[in-house]
Amino acid sequence: MNCQALITRLPYPQGNKKHYDAGILREQIAKVDARGLVCLSVPIHVDAPDAPFRLMLELQKSGLELVACVSWFRDRHIVTQRSRRLSNTWEPLFIFAKSDEYIFNRDAATKVKKGFEGREGAFDEDEYRTCIGDHWPIRNDQRNRIYLPAQVTLNCGQLAGLQPGMSVLDPFYNPGIEEACELLGWKYVDGGLPGAFPRDQKKKKPAEEPAAEQKNEEETSNEG
Repeated sequence: MNCQALITRLPYPQGNKKHYDAGILREQIAKVDARGLVCLSVPIHVDAPDAPFRLMLELQKSGLELVACVSWFRDRHIVTQRSRRLSNTWEPLFIFAKSDEYIFNRDAATKVKKGFEGREGAFDEDEYRTCIGDHWPIRNDQRNRIYLPAQVTLNCGQLAGLQPGMSVLDPFYNPGIEEACELLGWKYVDGGLPGAFPRDQKKKKPAEEPAAEQKNEEETSNEG
């Protein structure tokens, strides 16, 4: 079964590598519906600032159509100390389509989001309203700056026209994307590629504590 969208944040290249591998991405993109969007947030390697754009060109050569290049402005960034390069305060988000019949709900981000009012912890209304063009001033996830913020996932899904029950493919497993999908009612699909987070640390639901009244009754019965 094909997924309706691919949303992910690529992990930084490992070891001595400074550029991204388009080949492994193409295999994942093949799992996306013909009308679906491919949304890639690509970190800028401080010593290879051209790396995201090389990846963009390679994917275009493979037949993908670049629909939008979004500037995601990060409020917190790693200050560069051991390099003769500037610190990166933004991150490119490339949105690709697989065919000319792609779904692109351009006006979604200009509308007040409905159904998310009770989830202020994950989505910010002011941020949502500012993301009406190709410059998204979105705060980092406060838990871990490597998490893709829920607001980015929401915006991408809205542009892709996702509805509850539809599937989102994340090739590299990013906890921020997984949690946003759960809140929005989208089915999260882990693509299985090695990423920045070990999968054995996926969050597990804690065992439920017995209700206070039930706990008191159990204690009373044990005393008797």
